[in-house]
Amino acid sequence: MACYVIADLHLDATRPELSAALERWVAGLAAGDELYIIGDLFNFFVGLDPQDGAQQAVARIMGAARTRGLACYFIHGNRDFLVNQREAAALGLTLLPDLYYLERYGYKLLLTHGDIFCSNDLKYQAYQRKVNNKCLQWLFRRLPLARRRAIGAQIRRRSAQENQIRRDSAIYGVVPATVGTYCVGHEPLTVVHGHIHVLGQHYDAVPGLAARYVLGAWGHELSYFQLDESGPRLKTQALSQ
Repeated sequence: MACYVIADLHLDATRPELSAALERWVAGLAAGDELYIIGDLFNFFVGLDPQDGAQQAVARIMGAARTRGLACYFIHGNRDFLVNQREAAALGLTLLPDLYYLERYGYKLLLTHGDIFCSNDLKYQAYQRKVNNKCLQWLFRRLPLARRRAIGAQIRRRSAQENQIRRDSAIYGVVPATVGTYCVGHEPLTVVHGHIHVLGQHYDAVPGLAARYVLGAWGHELSYFQLDESGPRLKTQALSQ
């Protein structure tokens, strides 16, 4: 048995190759394995959509995985923060808290999407507080699906423009001291996150932090974190493999 973590797949009906890669990869996992998807499974999520090919693929893939004896979990990302417990269940997933602590194979882990660690990005953090407002979410969910799709498309376009700016400025990266605030009481902690799309393993000089693993975004290749009796590691493979 093993624990697997993935993030930033950005599944979209216009990119069926990503859903196909997920299906192939999940098919290689074994009964008893645990799969954690820690945010941005979808390129954007505005509610369950019967016409969305990416959602259909996830429901099929995760349903088959559960039938084979896998445990499949989901943590919100900044693109699919609207997924609620009912919708997660419909997709074959169990919704977890945005900060999820667990212990496996002698390692204390924190799984989270990672945007909370980018604390110097004040504009983004303000945006997050706004979109996570439960009253605003309640109002948004009562809009017609077509209107929600249009708003989602508009946000994706604006996000694509701002992402280049973020990649070119250190202010938008992870702040190790912020990571350290979530280590207190859980030492030594291994943190696994995504969001910044830069695959890597880090040993920040932060009290209580053992290591920080960052997952890459799926594109030309896929990446994942694996933890079993042999210890933790990051792995990559070609998307078509």
